[in-house]
Amino acid sequence: MINNLSLSPPEEKKSSTTRVILVRHGRSNYNDWGKYQGCSDESILTEKGRKSAYQTGLALQKFTFDAIYTSPLKRVRQTTEEIIAALNTLSNKQLPSVFIDDKLIEINMSVWEGLFYEDVKKNFAEDYCRWREKPHLFSFQQNNKKQKDNTAYFPLLELYERAKQFWQEILAKHRGQTILIVAHGGTNRALISLVIGLKPAYYHYLQQSNCGISLLDFPDLENFNGQLQWLNLTTHLGETLPKLKEGKHGWRWLLLSAEEIQKSSQQLQVSFLFKKMFQQETINFILTDGDRNSDIFAQKWCENYTKTVHLSVDRKDTLEVWQQKILTKQKISNSQVELGLFNGLIIIQNNLLQNILGQILGSKTAFTTEATLGIIHYPHNIQRAIVQALLPLEKEIYYLASNQLV
Repeated sequence: MINNLSLSPPEEKKSSTTRVILVRHGRSNYNDWGKYQGCSDESILTEKGRKSAYQTGLALQKFTFDAIYTSPLKRVRQTTEEIIAALNTLSNKQLPSVFIDDKLIEINMSVWEGLFYEDVKKNFAEDYCRWREKPHLFSFQQNNKKQKDNTAYFPLLELYERAKQFWQEILAKHRGQTILIVAHGGTNRALISLVIGLKPAYYHYLQQSNCGISLLDFPDLENFNGQLQWLNLTTHLGETLPKLKEGKHGWRWLLLSAEEIQKSSQQLQVSFLFKKMFQQETINFILTDGDRNSDIFAQKWCENYTKTVHLSVDRKDTLEVWQQKILTKQKISNSQVELGLFNGLIIIQNNLLQNILGQILGSKTAFTTEATLGIIHYPHNIQRAIVQALLPLEKEIYYLASNQLV
């Protein structure tokens, strides 16, 4: 179990670059109960949630923050308190100012707030399907006393507007600084999406786990374009990979740049990571694109793990074809039988990784795929892919190797 991992920041940022760390709140009682939280303030952290928040603060100790921004809702403020308590254990650091900002409140889910997920799925079946499949078109009907009629309220569009206003204010205020934002899963997804150019229709395509850490760099503040360095890192909580939120079934792709394998110093480290990662699971296949170093790495792996199949395919569109077949099968399948989880390690050229992520998310995203491990989940019976995480390779692997994670 990892209790005191301190993350090292990526390469030292230029003085003009603004760096933003985003953290989702710790696990709450509503999370445990399977209830919609939304912008209600009835939900509080569990004991596990508090411990995870403290671990997150320990993991962030190597960062020097100029400001901390937090949602006013209790579950987030409790998370922020635990993070600050952990940061406060460093006697040589002065803690930054903490700002409570209403624009960081979670999405407003209206009458669904406080209801169990299963009850909403059953009693609001048509609305639920629209929310899951076309969230940008989903609306609640609200009474408007002034106009004496019912008006449509689009919760996701309102969330994105608040997130846009937040970025405009804080990026202008904190040019060249490092700030910490502690908020909600939905809020963080909207903030990340706006930075890397994802439309609201792709809201459900990004995963945000409890106390997951994401990192954004803004080298050019003239147009607020940023780059996503990390997404949903949960290693500091003892999870080598983020937990599968849509069920442990379907396909999970681990995307690794072939350029990383070409670095001889990385091969041992990468092997170590995957051995620890899959102590209780199997990498079912390794797909390479004909690169010699990647093929050698895969062959050595298969010699030690005979259940893994190596496929070396010198065809640039292989991954795109596979993805289309998976998504097509998801679309036409009406079976409720979970067929298990199939793990595939994909080692291909960096530009091809960029292409596949762009296809999943409908745009040329500002993702960093160099020195990262991308994780994509294709659940059975869900007609989309989910980008679970972008994990930093070198720093995390060196930590795992030196601490002998078991």
